[in-house]
Amino acid sequence: MPWHYAKIDSGNVGHSDGMLEQQQKHTERGRSKWLATLDRFGIVRWPLVLLFLFAILMCEISILQRQPKSLQIGGEINGLVPRFSQEQKIFREDSRYASDHMTMESINATKQHWKDLMPRGDGFLDVSDFNAYTLPPPMHYDTYPGKEVYAIAVYHQLHCLMHMSGYIDKLVMQIRNKDFTLDEGAIGHNDHCFNYLRNALMCCGDTTLEGQSQAKMFEHVAGTDGTGAVHMCRKYDEISAWATGKRLIAASEHL
Repeated sequence: MPWHYAKIDSGNVGHSDGMLEQQQKHTERGRSKWLATLDRFGIVRWPLVLLFLFAILMCEISILQRQPKSLQIGGEINGLVPRFSQEQKIFREDSRYASDHMTMESINATKQHWKDLMPRGDGFLDVSDFNAYTLPPPMHYDTYPGKEVYAIAVYHQLHCLMHMSGYIDKLVMQIRNKDFTLDEGAIGHNDHCFNYLRNALMCCGDTTLEGQSQAKMFEHVAGTDGTGAVHMCRKYDEISAWATGKRLIAASEHL
């Protein structure tokens, strides 16, 4: 079957060419507007990128600040007590904290030295919103009505040592005077202190290496009394200053 070709109308061709030209002009105008938009965006592109990166950085910092800080051994886990400076300290003999176990003058002086280690307020403070933290129930004292009372552990530990020192002095003096009566309450307090201090020592676990004692009694005997070694310690004066500032104040106390 022979193919048939339609005749092209020259008028239609001219009309089509005109339409193509219009489409090309419209496309070029659209492209020009797009390129102009890109040019305008190029001016602010880098400031926008920097602003976006800064926003990401701020988000990261905010997240990091909300992360719990690493806890120190012997530190308070809720952040209610600050971190204190540390120092290297050599343990030395100190005769102030042991009496002669013979005279009341020496015994009373020793007791006062122990008391002088305590801050004003004896390390007790108020935590009114205690339910918001990981804490045991608070103590309540008639002396401090409405106060939710907590004790800083180091001062409880020193209190126990002071009690044990006084208990030994009292017991030795009784024996010297042939008095063999026993204070059952003091014995129970002593038992509590032995166990409490055992827990405290095992918790902190001081791993300082101690060497040969230089005391005369160890001159020809291998042994250590703990003196001479360098320990890493918190600055005790800083702790006491903070505890004094946070102390419970009774109505009768005058600042």
